[in-house]
Amino acid sequence: MASSVLSIMMNRFITRRLLRVVKIGVISDTHDDYRAIYKSGEVFRSAGVSAVLHAGDWTSPFSMLKTRRALGPGVPIYTVFGNNDGDRYTAAVRSRDAAVEVLGEAALLQMGGRRIGLYHGTAEVLVEAMARSGMFDVVIYGHTHRLDIRRVNGTLILNPGEACGCATERKTAAILDLQTLDVEVVEL
Repeated sequence: MASSVLSIMMNRFITRRLLRVVKIGVISDTHDDYRAIYKSGEVFRSAGVSAVLHAGDWTSPFSMLKTRRALGPGVPIYTVFGNNDGDRYTAAVRSRDAAVEVLGEAALLQMGGRRIGLYHGTAEVLVEAMARSGMFDVVIYGHTHRLDIRRVNGTLILNPGEACGCATERKTAAILDLQTLDVEVVEL
């Protein structure tokens, strides 16, 4: 059952390739917290990330514009939809304005020689199936608002926690080194 659900989900995957990436910023569940968005931009810029992956739940499409301002030009931003990203039409319009690439429900990105699955995480069984499938070196998700850094069958699973701090009162993001797969959790 899990493999058929995974293969159905995989039909929606979009592949993006970035080869010269070493560090990426990972964030989720910003929920329109502009202070956390601006702080993440500072942190990611000073860490020298080559790209940012957002695991969904921006809430308002205008948060994409704030994120672009916080990061500045030249750093690609990739995202998937979360369960609180209801206005997908405006998100599509604003994502173009902000140079944020919206990849749908889930994505396969190839960066720095790694295969990265990006999914909001609304179905935890799919997060586990992605990790156990052998298709990914890293699976990034959000939704639970809880930090999760672990390995399953050699695949790194990473939930950067919540940027908004609305559930745990802890605002976090992560920096992932794609060479070593080391994760640095950063407070926002």
